[in-house]
Amino acid sequence: MLSYLKHPFFWGPTACSVALLVLLGATCWEYQEATADHQQTVTAFASSTDTYRSFTYEIRIREARLAEEKEAVIRNLTSEQERNNAIQNQIDGLKGSVAVIQKVNATDKELLQKYSKVYFLNENYAPPQLTVISPEFVWGIDKALETHAQVTPFLHALLGAARSQNIDLAVLSAYRSFNTQASLKSAYTVRYGAGANAFSADQGYSEHQLGTTVDFTTRAGGSVLAGFDETAAFTWLREHAHLYGFVLSYPEGNNYYVYEPWHWRFVGVELASKLHAESRDFYDMDQRVLDTYRISLFD
Repeated sequence: MLSYLKHPFFWGPTACSVALLVLLGATCWEYQEATADHQQTVTAFASSTDTYRSFTYEIRIREARLAEEKEAVIRNLTSEQERNNAIQNQIDGLKGSVAVIQKVNATDKELLQKYSKVYFLNENYAPPQLTVISPEFVWGIDKALETHAQVTPFLHALLGAARSQNIDLAVLSAYRSFNTQASLKSAYTVRYGAGANAFSADQGYSEHQLGTTVDFTTRAGGSVLAGFDETAAFTWLREHAHLYGFVLSYPEGNNYYVYEPWHWRFVGVELASKLHAESRDFYDMDQRVLDTYRISLFD
């Protein structure tokens, strides 16, 4: 069957040319196929690259949008927190204001009024509660003296401090009711006539009715008030009484009564300390200013 392969014509020049042409054609076809495949690969790669770039671009756009949305959420959250904080501060402020108002309203407005010939206390006024001053601090063993219940601790502290420093100091007089003051003024008027007005208040105008005022003396001096300003007790009071909320009501040169170095009134530590630091007198201050100290009266 393969005898034609042995024929000289088969391996002649013509046959070789044909074989070369066939081989060349096959090679060209393969090249074209390879080229086509390469082109397809390049096209596919280019398409994939474009797709990747497009996808990457979309991702970046989404990231940018998400970042903007995140910033917007943070801004809104911060704004909301600030608004909530502002509301809370307002609420706290209102609570504080309410607490201040309640504290002021709970404090007897009469306690910082100027009574000496200025304001009047009616016959029905009395402190809401009175307590007895410890007998160890009272001059005379036969009498029980009382003061406003919230003032008594300050008075005891003052007297205790004086005693610890070997200061001879005692209470001679404290709370007096409207009727007690009326009887006292009547007795002074009988004895001194109109001259009693220089040193004794009419009923309703006495600081003693407040329960916040006391008259001091010394045990060595008995119940005598004259000369009290020459004692070590008075000097000590001038230097230390403000620390316990007490002030001298009627210093020398006042416009109400004669000089009374024994007569001291409780006005609260804050106000007393201010008056002491500024060398001012209680009755020299405007009543509206005095009223602002009601909130700290018993602090």
